[in-house]
Amino acid sequence: MVETKKILESFVYQLGDDNFRGSIETLKKLGTGARNTPKSPVKNKAIKYVISTVQDKSRLKDMAIKLSEVDDATAKEIAAHLLTSVYDEYPRQVPNVLRSLANDENWEVREWVAGACGEILTNHFELFYEDIKSWTRDNSENVRRAASIAAMYAGKKRKEEYGEPLLDIVELLLTDSSTYVKKNLGQFAIGDGLLRYYPSKVLRRLDKWIEISDENARWNIAKIFSSAEGMKYICEAESIIKILLHDERYKVKKAIDSTLNKAIKKNPELVNGLTINVKQ
Repeated sequence: MVETKKILESFVYQLGDDNFRGSIETLKKLGTGARNTPKSPVKNKAIKYVISTVQDKSRLKDMAIKLSEVDDATAKEIAAHLLTSVYDEYPRQVPNVLRSLANDENWEVREWVAGACGEILTNHFELFYEDIKSWTRDNSENVRRAASIAAMYAGKKRKEEYGEPLLDIVELLLTDSSTYVKKNLGQFAIGDGLLRYYPSKVLRRLDKWIEISDENARWNIAKIFSSAEGMKYICEAESIIKILLHDERYKVKKAIDSTLNKAIKKNPELVNGLTINVKQ
């Protein structure tokens, strides 16, 4: 415990001395995972220690930005979460840095950034919402994907007033043709996320979404029901399932068939409750 505190103190001291790469090497003394980066508990502890130690938000913001510019995944991950603590003071500068980090080539960095964005959206919804919404129109699929994950994380708060605006965000991504965006949208951000937090709102919105003829939108809707949470609503959304089953396009047909086959294996009674004939 004493050794951990000394290393964290040295980590912060090096940050204050603008020795950013050296600070990361110091942090690695507390252990690393398979990718030669400190494990998540170590990074989280370091983030909390910096925030509690550096009281000057301007200084903390500068540290975070400089860390974000270091060619190191750990530095960028820590930077993203340090930025959450200074967002209220720098609501215009912080989103620009996070947007750049959201497009990082390292997928782990992108995960940490999406989490940081979700935290800011949760705690500063009205301020950060338009920024995240604008990310759905970004040229980068990584940034667009980050918007959907941030919306999902913010949904965990289950605030009633967040529901419809968060659904507006994911709705803008329904027709996105990017495989990376789609992989994280229908089944994950909506099915395992927003449907869990706002079931009645999502089910009502599905009545609107199913009117979108775009095959990417239909694919995403089909995938919602392949999630563990989505399977619970297959019978309740039978009219939606019927429309998907009658869609002859390959991508849609494959998605809904895969979804129903998965549901049959997980819980046959759910699918047997449908009045339509499902191939088994």
